[in-house]
Amino acid sequence: MKVYVVTGDSESSDHYGPLVFSKKPTKKKLSEIAHNWDGDDEKQGSGEDGSYVYIEVDCVEVDG
Repeated sequence: MKVYVVTGDSESSDHYGPLVFSKKPTKKKLSEIAHNWDGDDEKQGSGEDGSYVYIEVDCVEVDG
């Protein structure tokens, strides 16, 4: 079984996550996550969808 693990790092070196999904999160979902983590909806940052958080999505095989 594969899962998708989402983590984030802010421009100020804060770490977020991990969040685990059974399906690959959409761009819209990643944007919601990033803006929720950074608390700013103005989209002036250089991270995910104008946030201040840089998102990483890893596909990981889970042993059963």
